[in-house]
Amino acid sequence: MDVGTVKYDDTQFELMMMLGRYQSNGIPIFFEDKPSTPQDVVNIMMVKEDEVYMPDYVTDQNNRVVQIRYDHVR
Repeated sequence: MDVGTVKYDDTQFELMMMLGRYQSNGIPIFFEDKPSTPQDVVNIMMVKEDEVYMPDYVTDQNNRVVQIRYDHVR
């Protein structure tokens, strides 16, 4: 898929769309502690493809996702 001038494979595009749904429902997304957009997350992971980032779906006391955080796995 093309978004702007960047070409995404199906998995990258699906991740961006999934994160976009969370974001459109008011769920903030962070990448290495910085507020990020779904496109930011996918683009950074494309550039740093040899590194591993794990999403953490932070929930509230009712088990609802309240934020998504991507952190580098060392």
